[in-house]
Amino acid sequence: MLRKMFALLVPLLLLSGCRSGQAELEKQNAEILAEMKKLNARLDLLEKQAKQNADIRPELKKINARLDRLEKQRRVQVRQTASRFARLNQTGPQLRGINVGPDREKLSKIQLPANPADQQIIDYIRQIRDATAGQNIWSDADPQIEMYEKIGPGHLRVLLPYLRGEARYRHLYAALPKLIDERDKELVRKSLAKYPVLLQCAVRKGWLKEMKDEVFGLLKAGNPVLLHSIKDALPALAQTPEELKILKDVYVRDPYGYFLLNGLKKKLPEPEIREMVNRAWDEALKKQDPVHQMTMRAQDAVQEGQNVEALKFLLKKLLLSAQTRFPVRDIAIFLSARCDFPIYDPARLREWYDKNADRIVFDPATGKYVVKK
Repeated sequence: MLRKMFALLVPLLLLSGCRSGQAELEKQNAEILAEMKKLNARLDLLEKQAKQNADIRPELKKINARLDRLEKQRRVQVRQTASRFARLNQTGPQLRGINVGPDREKLSKIQLPANPADQQIIDYIRQIRDATAGQNIWSDADPQIEMYEKIGPGHLRVLLPYLRGEARYRHLYAALPKLIDERDKELVRKSLAKYPVLLQCAVRKGWLKEMKDEVFGLLKAGNPVLLHSIKDALPALAQTPEELKILKDVYVRDPYGYFLLNGLKKKLPEPEIREMVNRAWDEALKKQDPVHQMTMRAQDAVQEGQNVEALKFLLKKLLLSAQTRFPVRDIAIFLSARCDFPIYDPARLREWYDKNADRIVFDPATGKYVVKK
């Protein structure tokens, strides 16, 4: 017998649960779900018995007919909920759990006058911001970026109050390199400490070396600079032992310091890199950094630090994934080049790990982690 599944019920519950006004629909969904569970349980039993008793086949037909009606009822509710969401999206905030892109129709009505005055630019930014409220997925093709680019260079003082790192102005940050020119260099230099987002412009414009003192001042002060934006340029700036020490400290201290590793490997001898990555791993353990940062630190320590404990951390994540379905594909790929353990077989890995964990060592001859015999 063809079993009726609940695939449509998931998006329906997601939509209906987004607003308190959908309470009645949620109740209906729950009732349908309960009845379908009972019917499918009964269907399981009858299908087993049907092999021995042909008299129950009429009841099987009745149950499947009832499931057909419930399926149609769910489809109607999905369409009704989707229509309701479309109306809400035109007049109000987005529903949680639903991907909402840019409202192109609303944005198309926003126009910037030619040769705008400061207040007109401020009004223009506010209109774009308000039209973007509710959007929760982003891309480089969003029209807001091009709209901000129309402001053009020469207005940095007007833009500065919007450069505090707020997510609602993310499109403005993407447009910044086209809103700044040579005339703004000194203002960028003076504003770096307060508006670190300007660092990406300094990199794009080739001004980073000229602003070296300001950049290292930010690093010393622990300012949350955008390391991922300037990771390739920073090591090239370090010309003195003192500057290299600053970068090493940033690598160890900053949760995103791992962005600097490849650049530092070009500047520092292998023993210093090994000491640095292992120190960063120890610090991450003490601070209990977020999962992603811990994983990146562990990978650095495994790759450059010959660190067995960091390797065990990654192996334990693989073991945990077998129970929680935590996505660890990248970890498995990373480890596959550095050991020959059964990392792609979770069931076997558990038994293998319990037996061999205490005997794992790094083999300098092969550059891999092995089990000591």
